[in-house]
Amino acid sequence: MNPVQIVTVVSGVLGLITQLLPLVGVNNSAAIGGIIKTLTDMAPLITSQIGATYTGVKNIIASIGDHPATTADQMISLKTFDKITDDAWDAVELKLDPDLPGNI
Repeated sequence: MNPVQIVTVVSGVLGLITQLLPLVGVNNSAAIGGIIKTLTDMAPLITSQIGATYTGVKNIIASIGDHPATTADQMISLKTFDKITDDAWDAVELKLDPDLPGNI
């Protein structure tokens, strides 16, 4: 799959999650678990195109973290995924830092 297709697919799924998340009831932790599973299953695609997916993913992570149906165990999974996302972003930033040797 080429990068444009990856970004298109990931953006589409992120858009659906963004629309569905507000509809999840305050006691529906199963739906929150499904959303977290979807995100973590997509982690390789998300991180491979982190420059185009970072903001959307971070917004969803924040929304899930604030959702009243999110359980403590789900927060642990979410924080793990958040670290994976941040690590991917940090790796890209390192490649772009003009002050690092080899990046000139």
